[in-house]
Amino acid sequence: MINLKVNFFKLICIFISLYSISAFSEENKLINEIEENWNNSQTISGRFHQELNSNNDVISGNFYIQKPYKSNFSYDNGLENIITSKFFINIVDNYGYLVDRYPIINHPIYKILADRIALKETFRILSIKKIDNEIRINLMSKDNSGNSAAKIKLAFNEDDYSLKNWEIIDELGQSTYLEFTKIRKNISIDPKLFIVK
Repeated sequence: MINLKVNFFKLICIFISLYSISAFSEENKLINEIEENWNNSQTISGRFHQELNSNNDVISGNFYIQKPYKSNFSYDNGLENIITSKFFINIVDNYGYLVDRYPIINHPIYKILADRIALKETFRILSIKKIDNEIRINLMSKDNSGNSAAKIKLAFNEDDYSLKNWEIIDELGQSTYLEFTKIRKNISIDPKLFIVK
């Protein structure tokens, strides 16, 4: 009877080990595919839709990314726009003149806009799930620890690994959620879009 229990326990352990190896292998494959797709896209443009608050108010605009570190998020309302550079997140008016700026280096977006991204080196991977034709990845910045660490949630299209949305939760718990549509990759982008006056 004891032998039967020991053998059953060994069988369960083997099954759990094989399942863990298979799940780990699938996660690595997904991460590699996403990294390869993102790293092979030097420019990206399209539309974005930003949720402003818990009432689901949404504002939209056009976005342009040119790696490394350059991005332009131009809102349809034309009041203020966001332009990133290697050192700053710049808030600019409709004419491109600087209104305010914040350091970008410790912000998760800095790592995402780098020339190449290696998710496991840059972030702690909290979870990877396939849900409704999406690959959802929850990450935490390795720069800080515990509750003060910035978190980022990314969702990619399962068919072509294009970015569908991101939610960035900063160290203060403030969330920025953007959904991306009409994405075009590796196109020519006017360099003037990244100039801050």
